[in-house]
Amino acid sequence: MEFGSSRGLFNIMENTDISFPTIGEIVRAIFNCSGLLPQKEDKNNSILSANDKKNLQMQLKRLADESSKIDGKLDELIVTLKKLLIKAIQEERVVCMVMEFVEELLNTYKFVINVDGTYLNKKKTTQWLIKSSLLDKLVISFYKNYLSFNVVGQQHNIPNLISWVLPEINSNKIAWPLAHAWKIIYSSLSISQSAFHYPDKNQEDNRATQNLEKAQRWVSGKQLPSISSLYSNLDYSLELLEISKEEKTHRVVSAKRVNEFKLILFIARSATFFFKEIQSSFGNEFLMNVCQHIKGQSARCSRMNKKIMSELDSIKASYTDLTTAEVDEIHFQHVSQSWQHYAFQTKERAHILQNVIETDDFKSLSERKASAVYISYIGSFYAYSLLETMKFNRRDKVPRDYVELLMKGLKLKNNISLVSQAENFEKELKNSYLNNSLEWLSDWCYANYYYNQEDNVNANCFYKRAFTKAKYSAGGHQYKLVNQYIESCAKNNKYRDMKKAVAWANYLGIKVRWLRGWDDPESEESLKGLFKLVGQDNFRYANL
Repeated sequence: MEFGSSRGLFNIMENTDISFPTIGEIVRAIFNCSGLLPQKEDKNNSILSANDKKNLQMQLKRLADESSKIDGKLDELIVTLKKLLIKAIQEERVVCMVMEFVEELLNTYKFVINVDGTYLNKKKTTQWLIKSSLLDKLVISFYKNYLSFNVVGQQHNIPNLISWVLPEINSNKIAWPLAHAWKIIYSSLSISQSAFHYPDKNQEDNRATQNLEKAQRWVSGKQLPSISSLYSNLDYSLELLEISKEEKTHRVVSAKRVNEFKLILFIARSATFFFKEIQSSFGNEFLMNVCQHIKGQSARCSRMNKKIMSELDSIKASYTDLTTAEVDEIHFQHVSQSWQHYAFQTKERAHILQNVIETDDFKSLSERKASAVYISYIGSFYAYSLLETMKFNRRDKVPRDYVELLMKGLKLKNNISLVSQAENFEKELKNSYLNNSLEWLSDWCYANYYYNQEDNVNANCFYKRAFTKAKYSAGGHQYKLVNQYIESCAKNNKYRDMKKAVAWANYLGIKVRWLRGWDDPESEESLKGLFKLVGQDNFRYANL
């Protein structure tokens, strides 16, 4: 995918691979969503220099390669993103809030691919990931960190976010958040779009003409600019307004207000990218569903924030002469504790709810009454989330025979003694049209057979195939496979492949045999020691 291209996460998923999006795709999508990457029309990018661009390209490539220390490469990119955000937003609290969301999103993603397998292609799996996990994380993160980092204390003169950050869909016409943002700016200065970007039409000004044309394309949704382009247009337009001799177009805007305008544009640009990707990949119906989901969950979180704000006011009122740092600390500690307590309570009640769901009385309830039971135990936010996910899951039911063949393959790989057993299992998968979904398991069966035959070359061939396919689709079934692949790489003198497998294991938190307890399991000393130990031909496990 072209660096800085408007093409994002979902448009590169036109293949039929059974897989979650890769970590490289997720991180690139985050950068694309931010609008911080330069585009072809950016002649003078004020945020990313040519050298910065080159370094960022290299960082993204190294992460996508997944060759070693994935967490370390992620950390490098997160530091880079923070530096760019500080340039773009120039408000530390807001930057901290955004970075916390990015961290939480990446942790949620890692948890999901570590636990959940998938039988859907990458595009449908991404749609499921968004609906079942990422939307709720987005909403909770915003409301929690808005108070936690005391962004509310900045008293930004910005309209209620939910009133303009979602697209409006009317008769298949969509008004995107970026259009709403510019209208907020024009309205706040009581000026038209034309007068804002080109206030003195008596004077020929090519740049003003171009700025007006660009703004018209942006508002109509025909083009999505970078943040640098947006800021450049805004700054030049405000400069023209300030020097305008006409009373109806003369405006002087404070530095604080300019920063608020830029924050509005930054949020709107990111939101527009995200929602445009949703619409182009999954259609208007899913876009409307996503907007409804965010709107409903935002209302629920807003009620919780009002309660926490009331508690914060009471706590602060009990002190005198609090410094800014002390107020910030009160916010951070109390908000964090409130949400942790909420999460703990919800988890406890969810265990009780699970027992209730399994009773015959519950199974006989109508859908409406069942929903009320969910709400009574885990609250409206998580009840809505769970019910929506269940409803969404019914759209793409688990294929017939999937669970049965999954269990059969997992059992077979542990006890395989004949190559014909692997061949028969492979045929069963093809006959059930599950060869794409469970091909990693079929390859694993072959690999274990050849391992038992001490055929290192063929074993490694199938272990590599199984590992490559299973990474983003097998969920919690990866522990043994990763460890067996690591051993197989060593036995075939493939140090680089082994290194990549160890990197993947460490990223997901999968324990690597014989590296447990090492301070730095990915150091050259650790890896070479492992390579030498498990690479010995007489080093073999009797039970796989």
